[in-house]
Amino acid sequence: MLETGIEILRAAIIGAIFLYLRSMRGKGPFRLGKGWILMVIGFGLLFFGALLDITDNFPSLSKYVIIGKTKYEDFLGDVGYLFGFIFVAIGFWKWMPAIFALRKEKIALNQSREDLRLKIEELTAELNAIRIELERSKAQLPGGHVSSKENRNENRKEVEMPSAKKSGQP
Repeated sequence: MLETGIEILRAAIIGAIFLYLRSMRGKGPFRLGKGWILMVIGFGLLFFGALLDITDNFPSLSKYVIIGKTKYEDFLGDVGYLFGFIFVAIGFWKWMPAIFALRKEKIALNQSREDLRLKIEELTAELNAIRIELERSKAQLPGGHVSSKENRNENRKEVEMPSAKKSGQP
């Protein structure tokens, strides 16, 4: 009875993996498709073999040719496992180069992002230095102001003062 429980658990796990891979089939990147479909087929065959192994434990199923404890069921179960493992292995073999390429692209992207961040910091520092130099140049001119903020405040005062005189306020 323990053997039956273990075989059912094994079939449930393989079946869950198979159904998950099958449901994710259309959602992944296209370039990973070559190895992906082979792995789905492989897990499907492993699931088929695991289901046939469960039928060994029920003698009442022996009257059927394909299921139960028969030589045909043993053959089909072994073929399911053999080709399932072959397809999974070939799928991983075809899938791994794409995974390595994605890892290289991710590293290159992170490096580019860091280079861009450093360049932005460098340009920001250069822009700030130019702004400070411009403010110094303005301050050295006759009638120049120290900062553009003070210049804006003075312009506001000039605009506000005439309106205050019109309303009769000192």
